[in-house]
Amino acid sequence: MLFMLPTLLLALAPCLPQDPASHEALQSLLDQAKQAGPAAVLQLADQSDLLTADDWQEQALEILATSDGPSKLLLIRLLTQAGGMPNANAVLDLLNGEREMALAALATLDLGAFDGDEAIQTGLIEWLGEQVPDDDAQLFCEASLVLYNLGDGPRRRAALRHLSRTRESLQDYTVQQGALALGRTAAVLEADTMDVLEVMAAGIGADAPLARALLKQEDQRARFRSKLEALEQLHATNQAQNHSSTLDSGDVELLERILLMAQRDHMEGGNYSREEMLAGAASGMLNVLDPYSTYFSGDEYRDFWFDLNPEYGGIGAYVNTINGIFTIIRPIYSGPAYKVGLLSDDRIFTVDGWSTVDQPNDEVIKRLKGPPGTEVKLEVFRDGWTEPKEIVVERQKIELPVLQQEMLPGNVLYLELIGFTVDCGYRVATAIHEAQKNGELSGVVLDLRNNPGGSLSQAVRVCDVFLPPNKLIVTTRARIGEVERHQTRAKALVPEDIPLTILTNEHSASASEIVAGALSIHGRATTIGERTHGKGSVQQLRPLPGMDDEPFNDENRNRQKDEWEEYDDVNGNGQYDFGPKVKLTIAYYFLPDGSTIHTQRDHEGKVIEKGGVEPDIKVAFGRYEPIVLRELNRLLDEDKFNTYAKKLYDADTDLAVQLAEYDARSTEQYPGWADYYLSLETYLEEDIVRQWVRRQLRAMVSDLRGKMFPGGGFRGDFEEDPQLQAAIAEVLKAIGSNTSDVPEYATVFAKKEKPKKA
Repeated sequence: MLFMLPTLLLALAPCLPQDPASHEALQSLLDQAKQAGPAAVLQLADQSDLLTADDWQEQALEILATSDGPSKLLLIRLLTQAGGMPNANAVLDLLNGEREMALAALATLDLGAFDGDEAIQTGLIEWLGEQVPDDDAQLFCEASLVLYNLGDGPRRRAALRHLSRTRESLQDYTVQQGALALGRTAAVLEADTMDVLEVMAAGIGADAPLARALLKQEDQRARFRSKLEALEQLHATNQAQNHSSTLDSGDVELLERILLMAQRDHMEGGNYSREEMLAGAASGMLNVLDPYSTYFSGDEYRDFWFDLNPEYGGIGAYVNTINGIFTIIRPIYSGPAYKVGLLSDDRIFTVDGWSTVDQPNDEVIKRLKGPPGTEVKLEVFRDGWTEPKEIVVERQKIELPVLQQEMLPGNVLYLELIGFTVDCGYRVATAIHEAQKNGELSGVVLDLRNNPGGSLSQAVRVCDVFLPPNKLIVTTRARIGEVERHQTRAKALVPEDIPLTILTNEHSASASEIVAGALSIHGRATTIGERTHGKGSVQQLRPLPGMDDEPFNDENRNRQKDEWEEYDDVNGNGQYDFGPKVKLTIAYYFLPDGSTIHTQRDHEGKVIEKGGVEPDIKVAFGRYEPIVLRELNRLLDEDKFNTYAKKLYDADTDLAVQLAEYDARSTEQYPGWADYYLSLETYLEEDIVRQWVRRQLRAMVSDLRGKMFPGGGFRGDFEEDPQLQAAIAEVLKAIGSNTSDVPEYATVFAKKEKPKKA
């Protein structure tokens, strides 16, 4: 809702103090605009500092009422960018001016702020109806495209009808411009339009590259359409055949017979309820279509919803039952448990006097959770204490961390984005700005490895941090041809002179692929690592009619059931029940260059074209040889690495933190190393042993540091992570430096790489 703020402020303008500086800046822009052409006026508006101010819009609207020419264009552009959109007539009047002014007006309409505006759509249709395509084919086609992008279904069809008029022209230029414009829509192209594009693509004119890109895009669309048609045929009703692929009453009876047979005769049939069996049948049917469409039972949906919205009221800790005792595995370092002194390995004996010993995890967690602001009394024991202590924790709304950060040597900021949840774009921008305040920032490494995706809007917001406004990020196209264009809306929050590298691997999916692909295509980031997963599809959750969630009292009005909120236990089972949901794939993603990241499969599920984003620089994460893995497993099973690390940690915590952060890939600082290494009786090289001891140390010192190391394992460790090392080198190269200029990198990177497993 942030985009509504300028409009709200505009409405309140009479109540706000007037800022002479803003008024002077506005007048200065108007003076510059009078001497500039339309393209320069747009640039003046888009780069103006006024867009971040909020006390000039009322004056701009007053001046707009009596303005014309460049001044009018400037004011319209400024107001549109700031959210205080002018009325339709003010914009449409510019279409009847000189050609360049009309094109600038169309570019302003296409910013996205006028999406669905009835007056604009009506005005464009009237204007187009009065035009002859041959008079100015480019202007006519651009206006039609703007109508298509802004309009609803009927207006889009009107735009296509106007573009089709160009096919009747006797002038080659008009026909060509019309073909290019039609190719930029989501419409199925006619054969004659394809012929025109193919002729243009084979030439050497200025429009040849665009024609080639459009033909490639249309080829991808055709493959998707063929796939969808095949699926339709597979599942279409065919009463004339004995083996129909759809369900009539006989087929439903068939499923019922299979269900009864399985429950009666299958060795595991008695271990599954009827509901579980039917859920499996529903999931199987949806999985025929693609790997991402599925059926959620109420319990499965509860877990799914929590993953998307990882917030709750509680103490803030990762917990588990170990040897019958409820134990804190690790506190969340921004949460209340850590703030009152609870640490990893603390054991919780009681919760408000209720014993946790040999109780199910879920039951203990349920008692720990509650409304934010309430208190819970814990009886806690820690190694070294002579008796348990009573600790009171005030519950808070817990937000699981989605962004981990670490400032690396050479002022390189490393950000690990774990998922695309609420506000992650803001969090990325905040982390970078804080790093800038604390000193010089050489560049940023954004780690999207193992990031499964999440919110599409947050993927766009992350791109917004690094790109100027009106940059296309992704287009979604649905089965019925509906198109959604998602582009940046505000000025970049991070200057372009701060280099950005992005790390990807085969587990980077969906929103991760959109961010990596879009920022690479726009030249803002260098992607490094491995090809991404290839999930370029949009899923939508839909409830099943008549199978609703149980009613609840939405105290905080967030439209979701929180743990502490009262509810109507309809079925009397003592817990809140969600209704089942179906997750359906309803659209595909396309990147700004028209390519898709989606892996294409035939109706049998076989891959026919691999998707994903290919990194700009390919770097593999090395793996150990089988003989090394076998020996590592032996030492891990015998707890050899952890035992030494724990002894070092207990003896000298400062040294433990120092080595965890940087040990120069040397064993000289590790106490008693020679005797320890001999005691292992191993054929592993000392450096591999050092890697795994240090890996244990990095996990142990999190409580002392008050935060985890980003990444996990060897990922995120600049001493051991070859992909991160390549990203660091690329950042330093972009600012005219190199790794030999930073002592830590000069020491570590110069040493021979050892293969390792992530």
